[in-house]
This record gives sequence, structure tokens and C-alpha cells, in this order.
Amino acid sequence: MQISHDQPEQLLQHADQKIRLICKAAQMVLENGGETYRVEETGMRMANGLGMKDVTIVAFPTSIFVNVDGRSRIRRITHRGTNTARLARINDVSRRVERGELTPDEAEQVLGEIAADPGWRLSTLIVAYGVSAASFALLFGGGLGSVFAALVVGMLVQAIQPLFAHMAMGTLLFNFCGGFMTALLCQATSHVIPYGDVNAAIIGGIMPMLTGLLMTTAVRDTMYGDLISGIARAVEALLLAGCVALGVFVGLKAVVMLGGVLL
Repeated sequence: MQISHDQPEQLLQHADQKIRLICKAAQMVLENGGETYRVEETGMRMANGLGMKDVTIVAFPTSIFVNVDGRSRIRRITHRGTNTARLARINDVSRRVERGELTPDEAEQVLGEIAADPGWRLSTLIVAYGVSAASFALLFGGGLGSVFAALVVGMLVQAIQPLFAHMAMGTLLFNFCGGFMTALLCQATSHVIPYGDVNAAIIGGIMPMLTGLLMTTAVRDTMYGDLISGIARAVEALLLAGCVALGVFVGLKAVVMLGGVLL
């Protein structure tokens, strides 16, 4: 029986496609806020479903290492956020691949569709941020005026978020500017229209920017034994929270320098 010379090349292409598929799924989980163990579990599920043996997957907050039968791939993670809807869809794809319900081509197409999905519209995010800020203002003892101030200021802060989306250190800059705007606008508005508890409005406005979910992920990584990822995520969460606090501090100082009185 004569063996085609194209057959080894086709086998290599299929193997490359499978490795690329595992890397893509793991990268998408990490980029959308998944824990380290979830990244590795997703990749291993897909590897099992694709019939791949001797698979090693190691994930860190900024990179992924995948080794399959001595063939290694490294993916650098430059963008991270939180999108639980995408995480659920990627998890569903990995389980369907594990059960043999999706071929590599079909799985790659579905992952491409998930990656291309723009998610919620900006207008929806602006309203959601404002409502969240208003709810926190109410929770921290603010009256109707403080709730309304937090709602408006929160919507304005979220409206500027796309300006920082493609910047280097964009998240840090957005948190600083968001804290600055919240403190400055809440104080300035209270001098023009006294609406009640300014502190409640400021706290409500900055709460959606704080990184509670990121800190929770850091704790979970640490509990699962991923110490490097846990420490790195915890430092990132503290740094982001510190930028918000610094922005509020500068905003309050700006009010005093402009001749205002802190209320």
C-alpha cells in the first residue's frame, strides 16, 4: 500500500489546529476574568475531547504555556477584564468538545463568534453603572438627593470609559480619572444645589470601580494552590483600588484649592 506524502503534513496541520484551539479557549477564559484553575481545566477538557495525550497547561495572569506531546505554545495576555457571560459560553464549548458534540472546526468557529461578540452596548453599561452607583449611595445612608447625584455622576464616569479602553495602563488611568471626577463633581454640585450627604454620593460613585471580584479571584487562586497567580491578582486589585482612592483625594484637594469647602 502506497502512503501519500501529504498524509504526515495533514496530521501535523490537524495537531496544530487542536493546539491552537486549546490555546484560544484558555486565553479567552483568562482574558475575561476566569481563575487560573478554570483556565487550565478548560484547556484540559478540550484536550481530552480532542483525543490529545500528554498535555500540560500552565496559566499565569499575563501568560499561558501549553505543551502537547513535546510541542509547546506560549500566549501573552495583554488585555484582561470581567465578562461572566463569555466565561459561561466558553465553558459550554469546552464541555461540548469533551463530549464529542463539536468538531475542531466547529469549536473554532464558535469561539470566534464569542470573541467577536461586542457584548453589552455602551448605553446599557452607562445606565447600569449609574443605577449601581445610586444603589450603593442609598446603601451607605444617602438620601434622595445623594442617590440622584451618584446616578448622574456614575453615568458620566462610565461614559468616558471607552476613551481609556485602548490605552496602555488604561484601567489604571480610568480608575484615577473616575475617582477624580466623582469627588470633584459631587462636591461641585453640592455647592450649587445642596442635595444632602455628599460622602454617600462619592462612595456610591466609586464603588462600581472597586475590584471586589478581582480580589475574590485572587483568594480563590491562592486557595487552589496557584500562589503566583493569587499574589499577582491581589497586587493588581490593590493597585486599582489605590488609583481610585488617589483620584478621590486629588479631586477633594482640587475643590479646596479652588476655594470651596468640603461638605
